[in-house]
Order: sequence, then structure tokens, then C-alpha cells
Amino acid sequence: MLYGVVIAGGSGTRFWPESRKKRPKQLLRIDGHNSLLRATVDRILGLIPVERVMVVTVADQGGQILEELPELDPAAVILEPYGRNTAPCIALSAYKLAAMDPQAIMLVLPADHIIGNISTFLEAVERGALIAESREVLITFGIQPTRPETGYGYIRTGDHFNSQNYQGVYLVDQFVEKPDRPTAEAYLESGKYFWNSGMFMWRASTIIRAFERHLPDIHMLMSQVSSSFNTEDEANAIEGIYRDIQSVSIDNGIMEVADNVAVIPLDVAWNDVGSWPSLHEVWGSDSNGNSCKGHFVQLDSRNCVISACDKLVALVGVEDLIVVDTPDAILVCHKDAAQQIKKFQEILPQCGYGHLL
Repeated sequence: MLYGVVIAGGSGTRFWPESRKKRPKQLLRIDGHNSLLRATVDRILGLIPVERVMVVTVADQGGQILEELPELDPAAVILEPYGRNTAPCIALSAYKLAAMDPQAIMLVLPADHIIGNISTFLEAVERGALIAESREVLITFGIQPTRPETGYGYIRTGDHFNSQNYQGVYLVDQFVEKPDRPTAEAYLESGKYFWNSGMFMWRASTIIRAFERHLPDIHMLMSQVSSSFNTEDEANAIEGIYRDIQSVSIDNGIMEVADNVAVIPLDVAWNDVGSWPSLHEVWGSDSNGNSCKGHFVQLDSRNCVISACDKLVALVGVEDLIVVDTPDAILVCHKDAAQQIKKFQEILPQCGYGHLL
């Protein structure tokens, strides 16, 4: 059977001051309606019933997740004692699922993506499920690039996975890091590269064998406590192994070194909502390139991102700014420095404002 596993342990530090420890990025209502987490779960309910949806998060966010998704069984919210990157949390969900259903197929999704064309996305998921059911393969979903983006990793495609039965599915030739502008332009022109989405699909048993081969230390720790999964001892068992577990991403630890990886291309108006400038695509822009949520007026101002709380934001003669107004903090930042916003996690406590994190 197909299960949805939503990874929701991030804090979204690049979305401060809207994103806080008690209101992480995946709980923000970026589009003004549903939270990113809610939208992610709703997106897959057409294929996967809610009783087969799991959310992996860190322990101090578990209550917030259940408040946002009250229909989930509390046992479906898997709690990590603390974040250890994506490989441990995927391992945790895989070993837990395998104990429940040895034939389980996992659709692994970050909780903070936006997808515009849901029907096309679900068609790709159905295709992936058929492949994962019949083949020992690790599937990733690659996003059709629309511009020479330098902020994403890329996937270079190889041969067709199986030209007769799986049209449009490719073997992965290589995962490549974020490129410079000329390299990204060459990738776009070649037609052989896709953005690395961080969305995956595989049988639980397949990814477990991949952990055994490529991340044996994580496999050993998970195997030690697997008999405690889905029992009253689960939380204590997880706490015990997380003191020693390796912090590594699923990309670095498995996907980049495995030889049984395939990619399903997607053209679905995808956005990973990675930082404030990415909201130009989500919110749209006026004739001057300004994107705004809330009340805003401008005079001779261009290409700004504005998130207003309950006050009017007025800009005069500025360009390429991020302006975020919340009840207790205001951020003004040049868009070129958006990646540095996360540094406030260190600066604010030193200045006596740690309560604003």
C-alpha cells in the first residue's frame, strides 16, 4: 500500500520574523489561506487516505502539528528528539513503516513546498507507485526548470528507465550542486537537467536496504530498536539512538551514491518557498515588480517583497528590498542578503532579543 510521509521538522529561519520556533515555516499561511503543511497533506489525500499519512517532526513541534492536522492519529506523528537532517528522519519513518506493513510504498514529501498543478503531480505519484512496487528502485521527482536558477541543485538524466513501459522516466546519471549562472544556462539549454525537488518514492524495504549498504551506522542503530516501533517503548528507544545517530542528508548519504536511482520529471508550477524572494512567484507582482501580502503603497519603488501585518507599509524610491512587518519585529533587508536572515538565530540572543526567535 502507498503511504505519505511528510517531513515537517524545519524551523524556516530564513523566514524570520514571521517564522519562529513556536510558529515554524511549515505552519505559515504563505498564500493567505492554508498552512504549507495543511496544503501538503490535502494535496495527497486524493490518493492516500489520512490513516496512511505520517508526519515526521521534532519533539517540540509535535503539539503544533496535531493542532494543524487534528484528523491524524497521534501515533502517526513521529517525533525526533532533535533534528538530524533528512536521512535519519526518513530512516525512522521507513523502519517504522516496514514494521507495520512489509510491502509499504513511501511517498516522501517536504512540508513546505507549493505545487500549482496538483492533478499532474498526482499522476506522477501514481506512476511512481507502480514502478516502486515492481522494481528495486529509488525514485526522485525532478522539476522541469523554467529559468537558469543558481539556487537549486540539479539532476542530470541518463538513459530511459525502461523505454517500453515507463515513458518519460529516466535513470539518474548524476546529482550536481548549485551551479553558477553560465552553468545553469547550459543546463537549461541541454534539456537533460531537472531541479532537485527533494521529493522521493520507494518501497520501505528498498530504502532500508539502501541504508544498510550506504549508511550502515544508521541502519545498525535503527535495527537495534526496530522491535520497539509502534509500541509504548518507541519514544524511549528513539531517544536512545538519536544521541549517536549521524547527521546527514538523504541526498549526500544515499541518493548521490546509489546505482538504482530514477527520476520522474514534473512540470507542476513548483516552488520550494526557500526564502522571502521566492514569494514573487507565489504572490505575483504588480507592474513595478513588487509582491505584497497586506496593505502596501509605493512611490518609485520596484522589485520589493512586502509582508504587512496590520499596518500600511509605504515605500518611496527603493528597489530590491524585503520588508516584513509583524506585531513585535520589523525586518528590512536587501534581497541579495536574504540568505543571511537565518544568522539572526545567533545575533538576537546576544543582543537580548532571544525571545523573538
